[in-house]
Amino acid sequence: MQRHSRTKQLTLLFGDIAILYLSLGEMLVIRYWTPPDIFLIRQHFFPFSFVFFMWVVIFYVTGLYDLRISKNTREFSEKLIRAMAINTLLGVFFFYFISVFEITPRRNLFLEIAIATPFLFVWRMYANHLFARSGGQKVLFFGLNDEIISLAQFLLNNPQFGYRPTVFMAAEGEHPAVPALSMLPVIPFNHSLTVSIQKFAIDTVVISQDIRSNQTIVRMFFEALPLKIGIVEFADFYESITGKIPVSLIGEVWFLENLTELRKNVYDAMKRAIDMLTAFFLGIVFLLLFPVIALCIKLDTRGPIFYRQKRVGEGGVIFEITKFRSMVADAEMNGARWADEDDPRVTRAGIFLRKTRLDELPQILAVLKGDMSFVGPRPERPEFVDILKEKIPFYAMRHLVKPGLTGWAQVNFPYGSSVEDAMEKLQYDLFYIKNRSFVLDAGILFRTIMIIVTQQGR
Repeated sequence: MQRHSRTKQLTLLFGDIAILYLSLGEMLVIRYWTPPDIFLIRQHFFPFSFVFFMWVVIFYVTGLYDLRISKNTREFSEKLIRAMAINTLLGVFFFYFISVFEITPRRNLFLEIAIATPFLFVWRMYANHLFARSGGQKVLFFGLNDEIISLAQFLLNNPQFGYRPTVFMAAEGEHPAVPALSMLPVIPFNHSLTVSIQKFAIDTVVISQDIRSNQTIVRMFFEALPLKIGIVEFADFYESITGKIPVSLIGEVWFLENLTELRKNVYDAMKRAIDMLTAFFLGIVFLLLFPVIALCIKLDTRGPIFYRQKRVGEGGVIFEITKFRSMVADAEMNGARWADEDDPRVTRAGIFLRKTRLDELPQILAVLKGDMSFVGPRPERPEFVDILKEKIPFYAMRHLVKPGLTGWAQVNFPYGSSVEDAMEKLQYDLFYIKNRSFVLDAGILFRTIMIIVTQQGR
């Protein structure tokens, strides 16, 4: 599953790299009206290779390797335009302000951008079209529930993932007469799984976890093995497509199977060292910006500069965070409540602080104390945790690791202000807890920086 998606993402990556270097060669030919010699190639190769690396990173953080948007839509075009605009600014910075890049003339950078940009558009449009038309593996979903129906519809609308929902098989006790399923045939469970797989030319069967206890169904799948089909549990399939864990479809067994190695000693030790080093440098930034931010807060509204809150950390331990105040002083005079979109309690200075995430800067104190990390599930307030633990299954499991200033949920899901939103964020948090690594942490940090730069935060 993940290998299938990774192949397409690597195709996009290597295609982008090829376009950039081919454009570099074309630029040299156009600029000097002759095939470039070894000296000219060497002079341009290393500086442009460094810039190309930065450009590919920008492609990643803007989501251009996310298969969810790899289709020819306005959203995709806007992301590609935005990425190339940022790349242009990066190129200007490195070529015009870093003297180690002795490219003469430096105008070659703009000629490279002018050549590469249209070729990148054409390549990506073609790749998106190819992914959408490539057919993909035919999928039989064994079982009917809201999550399965929703994912099947998502895959039908996003063929670039390479999976084609073909048929549903209703398990025993399920009723197939569901109007929303008119898009696909629904066949009843009749102990003829092998026949159905052959009839519909199925490549992959997606099953629910609870069939393990049904020996009859297990034997049916065992008998289907000679057909050389893929058999995968829905939770794993869902995770590989969406980047989150379906909380409503997992149980205690899932946690025992997937979260048995919560302690990653080398990873945890190195992450702590990186947190301390980063917090030290950000502390200098905090000291430099503090007078300006404090003055803006004071001139805008009456009240203190800082706002302190209790939060729930690793192991359910309560700790205190400090933030620059972004709301009016009496914002919670009637009790704690989630912030809403366009919340009237947010001050004018607070709007800017939230969009730039500068209101979070004092939380480096919690990082230095070891209560938080820079990356991890966002810590929630105790008042809300008590409510959410009653309404959302396994909500307390997000406290298995140290909370963070930013996290997988924050870069994938907009600001949440309801129980339903908390449920959605928990699914992303569980994905992070299961898959946390330096690579994932770096991706989250890069994407957070992009959100700050484009002021998409709240």
